Amino acid sequence: MLLALAIPPAWAVQWGGPGGWAGLLDPAAACAAPQVIGICTCGGVPCGIRVRRYVPVAIVETVRSPGDSLVAALPFLPSAPGGFGATGSSSLSTTDNTAEAHVWTLADLPIPGWSCLACGPSAARVPAAPPTGGPAATICGTVTATDQALGAVAGALAAPGMPRLVYASEFDALNWRTGCRDGISALDAFAAGAMPMVGAWGALLPRQMRDIGPPPLRYSALTGVRAMSLARDQLGAFPFPVDTQGKMQQAYPVVSACFRVGRLPLPTAPASAMPAEPSSDGRYAWVYWRPVVCCVGASMQTQCLRP
Repeated sequence: MLLALAIPPAWAVQWGGPGGWAGLLDPAAACAAPQVIGICTCGGVPCGIRVRRYVPVAIVETVRSPGDSLVAALPFLPSAPGGFGATGSSSLSTTDNTAEAHVWTLADLPIPGWSCLACGPSAARVPAAPPTGGPAATICGTVTATDQALGAVAGALAAPGMPRLVYASEFDALNWRTGCRDGISALDAFAAGAMPMVGAWGALLPRQMRDIGPPPLRYSALTGVRAMSLARDQLGAFPFPVDTQGKMQQAYPVVSACFRVGRLPLPTAPASAMPAEPSSDGRYAWVYWRPVVCCVGASMQTQCLRP
């Protein structure tokens, strides 16, 4: 049914059209952190510099209302997952945070002033293991059905410069609200005292929307990591590792400095000129960065090697 919908790509005005997210990649944030590690050769002849740097690979957002998005207009997403409970507020409550989550992957695109991103997201790809399925995947909403729904939406939104939607919690409503696919493994990890953690932000499992206690800003960052991890490990749809080697950068409501996943404190004023800030409307967006090693030609060195 989704494939039959005529849905023109419609970008949120927040970022000004396809490719508008490039404005989030502020060099002053020092997210790239380039390091020269050697020389590249082409046919035995030196042809560039080998660089280790971070590149932006995804945008993840948490929003208060099903179907809402900061990245693109999503009026065709389920507006109210019937029977599963609605989301609450990720800005007005510090005791019971809930939100919908969307994960978008970025493509290799030529961006004015960032030509070194030719060595971009594709260099950070590590194929995800195929979904394992099992009883929990059926009880909590089949992985196949979720993948098919997301694939139809991604196809409807496809356009040059458009990030690709690989996870929308509205299509995974029961699991997102209960964490039931992680239920047994989370209980076993807790009982064994080996619960996987996202650094100082909190437990990774169960990967669901609810988190009681943390401030909304940290809640959103942790929830974004949970959504990316779920998209990778449960659906096999997110092609980048999700761990504390990655960096995040707040993209809404402000553009912040970068920080390592799981690290506290988040950038704050006056320690940082680009602090992360709470959202007054309960919506947050984050850019996820991954380390890569790439070759930079002489013509790109001015752009690619700046801090």
